[in-house]
Amino acid sequence: MKSRFLNIALAISIGAVILQTTLFDRYVDPFGVTADFVLLVVVVASFRLAEEAAMVLGFSAGLLNDLLGNTLMGVWALVLTVVGYAAVRLRPRIEGNQLLTLGAVFALTLGGELLFAVLGTLFGQQVFSDVNAFKKVLLAAVYNLILASAVVPIFGWLMKPERPSGVLA
Repeated sequence: MKSRFLNIALAISIGAVILQTTLFDRYVDPFGVTADFVLLVVVVASFRLAEEAAMVLGFSAGLLNDLLGNTLMGVWALVLTVVGYAAVRLRPRIEGNQLLTLGAVFALTLGGELLFAVLGTLFGQQVFSDVNAFKKVLLAAVYNLILASAVVPIFGWLMKPERPSGVLA
C-alpha cells in the first residue's frame, strides 16, 4: 500500500516537472513570477508519505527538475529533499485541519524558495543580486497557496487508504 502511494506521487511529480518546465516557466507568469508546481506536489504528497518515501520523491522530482530546467545540477534535488522531509515532520501537527495544511504549504514553499535562493547564491547563480528576489519568493509562495486549495483535495482522493473488504471488515 505504501509503495502504491509513492508510485502515484512519482507519476504526478513527473507530470508536474513537465508542466513546470514547459507551461508555467514559459507562458504562465503573472507579475514575472511563476508558481512552483513541483515544490507544491512534493509538499502535498509528503503529507501522505513516510519519511523515506517523501525524501525519495523530493530527490527524484528535484533531480528531474534540475535536468530539464536551467539551474545548477542538484540544487533543486537538495531543496526538495529537505522540503519533503520537513513536510513529513509537520504532518502530525496539521492532520485534519485544512487551514493549517494551507498554512504549512505556504510556509514550506517560502522556506524552499528561500533555501533555493541561498544555495543558488552560494554556488554562484547570483540569485540575491536581483532586486526583486524577495518579491519572487513571496509571490511563488502565494501562488502555491492558491493552487494548494485545488491540489490538496485531489491528493487526498488519489492517496486515500484502502478500506478493507470482506465480511468481517
